[in-house]
Amino acid sequence: MIDTRASELVPFQMEHVQELIRSRGPCLTVTLPPFHPGEPAKSRAAVLKTMIQEAARRLENGKVLPSVGAALLAPLDQMADQEATFAGSQLGQVIFRAPELFEQFALIEPPTQSLSLASHFQIRPFLLELNCPREFYLLELSAKQAALCRGNRLQLTRCEWPKGVPETLEAAMAFRQPDHDLMNRSTAGSSLGAMKGVRFTTSADRETHQAHLADFYRILDRAVSEITRGRTAPLILSGVDEDTSLFRSVSSYPNLCRTTISGSPGIQTSKDDLKAQCYAILRSESLQSAGESLAQSREVMAPARFSTDSDTILNAAFDGRVSRLYINQDASWLGFARTSQRLLGSEDLYNVAVIETLRDGGAAFSLPAEYMLGQTSMAGILRY
Repeated sequence: MIDTRASELVPFQMEHVQELIRSRGPCLTVTLPPFHPGEPAKSRAAVLKTMIQEAARRLENGKVLPSVGAALLAPLDQMADQEATFAGSQLGQVIFRAPELFEQFALIEPPTQSLSLASHFQIRPFLLELNCPREFYLLELSAKQAALCRGNRLQLTRCEWPKGVPETLEAAMAFRQPDHDLMNRSTAGSSLGAMKGVRFTTSADRETHQAHLADFYRILDRAVSEITRGRTAPLILSGVDEDTSLFRSVSSYPNLCRTTISGSPGIQTSKDDLKAQCYAILRSESLQSAGESLAQSREVMAPARFSTDSDTILNAAFDGRVSRLYINQDASWLGFARTSQRLLGSEDLYNVAVIETLRDGGAAFSLPAEYMLGQTSMAGILRY
């Protein structure tokens, strides 16, 4: 019996794709947006029931045998009857159903409601999520308190610093005997009444403070490397610009994100909001990195191994010759591929190109139009 429970979904990741792309059609892909109790929108169960009705209509129009269609939709009918299963989920959900497969995953990127019935599962809409790092670190910087958190697709957890690593600048300096208290005095003038003197800080004092702070951040940088143990997960900085810039200038971390979360750490920011800001940075930098890779490839690749012709790239993908594939996220190309089941109607041929590229170990990216070369719809790096 197929398990239709959706209460403990794992995030959708690239490691799940190979099983999906091996499936024979008809392939049903359903995406459900997040739902919060009390919202005016329909519950997920109600949305799913509507989609099941639409899927049944399409199966009938596609001349799919009634017994095949009923068997395909049966697990979804069971899910739709379990209203409590969908209660109050803050994550989107994608459901994949084929005659020999039923899988469901959580989506970090909130999806729009959608239904696809085709010869292949829809993978293209999830490329940004699939290419996003599965883990990252967040370093909250402040002289008064430094904290490191490890994030994955579902949670943000605070890390323990290694033994002996100070969490504050004061603790870092505690083992030193200060030569002075970094304060100077000036004789008070008559206008200041009974005050004996006015304290002031010199530029040298500020430079000394910055030097101590830089030393503190070097200690933290080494501690982060020790905690990550050679992994290259992205590191996001959070703090006021002065702190994040200083840390960046002394850090040797190999995958330091270019964008920071500006502002004093922990000020009126919930963990969910903080995680959302982190993923916005990761998504942005993932897109930027892919766009830069595409631009560089055009400059260095031989013409025979670089193409922007959609038919050429699709045929090369079927032959296992596409190493890296880039698709304009807004482009549309409906038709029939050599593997299409025509009774199900035309399908997204860009999605087919993605599937064939991934099937043979290539990489695929969905990019905004501004990252595509000359507003092209698709670009491919060919193996030969």
